[in-house]
Amino acid sequence: MALFTRANKDSAAPSPRRHVFLRAAVAAMCVLIVSSLALHFMGGVPKADAANWTEVWSDEFNGAAGTQPSTTNWLYDTGTCYPGCPAANWGTGEVESMTTSPSNVHEDGNGHLVITAINSGGSWTSGRIETQLTNFAAPAGGEMAVEASIQQPNVTTTNGLGYWPAFWMLGSAFRGVYTNWPSIGEIDAMEDVNGMSSEFGTLHCGVDPGGPCNETTGYGSGKYPASGLQTGFHTYRVEVDRSVSPEQIRWYLDGVNFFTAYSNNPGMDPTTWANAVDHSFFIIFDLAMGGGFPNAFGGGPTGATVSGASMLVDYVRVYTTSGSTATPTPTPTSVATATPTATSGCTSGSFTQGVVASSSTTALPWFQPCGWTAGYVILHYTISGQTQQNVNMTYNSSTARWEYSVPSISSGQTMTYSFTYQQNGLQYDTGSYSWTPSGCTSGSFSQSVANAGSTQATFTFTPCNWTAGYVILHYTIAGQTQQNVNMSNSSGNWTYTAGGFSSGASVSYSFTYQENGLQYDTGSYSWTHS
Repeated sequence: MALFTRANKDSAAPSPRRHVFLRAAVAAMCVLIVSSLALHFMGGVPKADAANWTEVWSDEFNGAAGTQPSTTNWLYDTGTCYPGCPAANWGTGEVESMTTSPSNVHEDGNGHLVITAINSGGSWTSGRIETQLTNFAAPAGGEMAVEASIQQPNVTTTNGLGYWPAFWMLGSAFRGVYTNWPSIGEIDAMEDVNGMSSEFGTLHCGVDPGGPCNETTGYGSGKYPASGLQTGFHTYRVEVDRSVSPEQIRWYLDGVNFFTAYSNNPGMDPTTWANAVDHSFFIIFDLAMGGGFPNAFGGGPTGATVSGASMLVDYVRVYTTSGSTATPTPTPTSVATATPTATSGCTSGSFTQGVVASSSTTALPWFQPCGWTAGYVILHYTISGQTQQNVNMTYNSSTARWEYSVPSISSGQTMTYSFTYQQNGLQYDTGSYSWTPSGCTSGSFSQSVANAGSTQATFTFTPCNWTAGYVILHYTIAGQTQQNVNMSNSSGNWTYTAGGFSSGASVSYSFTYQENGLQYDTGSYSWTHS
């Protein structure tokens, strides 16, 4: 819930929930749909759950029907802003007033916290509570998990415009200050808007606007759709992992890791990450109405918005572990804070990579250092419709590159992949790439980048035997801020020519596109201007 505004991941996906300084919210939606058409690869390897989690705090909401949550555990936020009103409407433009009334916040006698939004003559009231404790933290070298079982308000996109449930955390340094967001960190474990039955996970950090987390949007998953979130309880979990390098924050829905943020994400610096993550937090539950985030997905509330829908919370629990278990990737003695980018040519300090079809059902991904020696190379790959695999590659002296044979990939399937490698004792993760055995087939797409002058490059996205409703390009030139632009269609080829390049400048990019009324995000790619 960005404290001061919910922005979007790529200015195409809504941001966190409560940013304290309201800004224009999100321009376009970023929908994360894991499908055979497009897989969003989060980069790096999901870490297995620690074996020695210790529950350090919980609330099971077992009070009698109509009672309010324990004041030992919770305090109320009331009105439309924090004390001193550093930002009106909670900084997000939402329209409700938060109250302490049992009508808005109570326990139901069946083990649930109930937060209800009520419309009284056009004025909305609702509830927002925070934990009294502010010491929930991942210890240095350990982990913290914060988990809740939640049923989102049982509304639809027809009668639920404006509803904005959230389960999130703020850095403890925010309590009592209220003006130091987003540097103190905000982690949004769950939020959804307008009855969409989806999940958004977001990290807020750094400065506003801009910075490593692209505020006020935040760095996040975008829209992750899932069925039944309004009609049943589902488990939302965030793990802050300081036992690995790079450090990680992992978001889970019903045990599925759908998004991960890393301390060495492009543009992130150690100080910003530490200020946002490496400290204690407090937890917040609230149900807002209206504001920038819902507005980005159709607006609301409207005359059709139903009054009295509730967010139900079955439990919230906090776990920590002081130790770490084995990870799928080796952990080096030190870790780089930036990831080298593959270049189109092989120059010292970079690498080249690719995939070749070694048979009709076998692919051979390869990785070749340029003028340096890799201590190891690990391949992470996902074939559409299957689970991610993480394997050690083998050095082939005859080809001077690291290789691994991937079996059982069929014509038309897409393989999304990335590498983890060691160089000079440091471990790096590459960006992600994708490859399809037979090239351009129905239901897939091709993409490319080409020089268009000394300072320009043309991006191309071509659907294969299908029609795109729109295509949005997200690109970041090294050292510059991310850009999100609509591409132009000409006879089925979508193009955009970007400026601001110099010789040797690398760019990371991805696409958001609409096919058959659904929106998809591609994996990310990289290219270097020559």
